[in-house]
Amino acid sequence: MGAGPIGLAVIQCLKARQMDGQIIVVELSAKRKEIARQCGASTVIDPREEDVVSRCRSLCDGQGPAVALECAGVPASINTACRAVRTKGLIVNVALWDEPVPIDLMPIVFGEKRMAAAVSLTASDFRAVIDALESGKLKVEGMITHRIKMDEVVAKGFEALMKEKDTTIKVLVDVRA
Repeated sequence: MGAGPIGLAVIQCLKARQMDGQIIVVELSAKRKEIARQCGASTVIDPREEDVVSRCRSLCDGQGPAVALECAGVPASINTACRAVRTKGLIVNVALWDEPVPIDLMPIVFGEKRMAAAVSLTASDFRAVIDALESGKLKVEGMITHRIKMDEVVAKGFEALMKEKDTTIKVLVDVRA
């Protein structure tokens, strides 16, 4: 759920680890949908155009995916993930939230689903990411939509992230410039 910086990184990590199965991405932004496909998404769903739960079930033998990774940080998407995942499936929250989120627990309870969260990383995780970047398994260039100088962080960096969400993915700050 979501093809922002976190979601796109998750897609690439799944591909780099040679995950067996489909990578279904749910995203609104045309730019982010395009990059999700380039990163290796097998299917990209726009929730304004299709019913996400029905489409996920049809793509996964009528049951829905075994795992959903919530990367969007939007209440509608975590609740959609809870409904879309198959019985006894797993919902992993990777997103960061600004405020408490109401979650409908009924699909989790009656579907005997599990929820988990992932936010921190260990030194070995960090090393694995660096190795994957060095080897080319992770490609971040397509995710970088803006390059700015340190003194432009507020005027250009935050403004882009807040006002141009459809076209901004990652802002790279050049601390040397």
